[in-house]
Amino acid sequence: MSSVPEKVVLDTSVLISAAIYPQSPAAQAVMAALLMGRVYRSEDTFEELRSVLTRPKFDRYFIEKVFTRFDFLASFEQASEIAEVNQVCTDCADPKDNMFLSLAVSVGADCIVSGDKAHLISMHPYRGIEILSVGDFLRRVQRQ
Repeated sequence: MSSVPEKVVLDTSVLISAAIYPQSPAAQAVMAALLMGRVYRSEDTFEELRSVLTRPKFDRYFIEKVFTRFDFLASFEQASEIAEVNQVCTDCADPKDNMFLSLAVSVGADCIVSGDKAHLISMHPYRGIEILSVGDFLRRVQRQ
């Protein structure tokens, strides 16, 4: 696929990196995806994001910051589109990652952007859906 992905699913690792490192490539990828197309979330993927981002181990990244983890969650919730998952995928070696595959298949996503090389990226492509690292996604959108 050589065109810019218009329908994108972002996995939790990418969103967490973007939240805690606002100048990171992950943050650039999230912003690019939101500006260039439609980013989808499901109830399950958003709940995982909320659950992980509010873990105490991430407290140190938000102390004394004006933009809090709750601001990030609210911004992402508003900027992304909620989608109903009507396709269930069970092909991933890590069962927790099946929710991203299921969401992507359900919305007809062009790609999933992931930081999970061992489980998701190794499945590229999945049912015609590209599974790209943050770097590959950024290279793709910067070429356009």
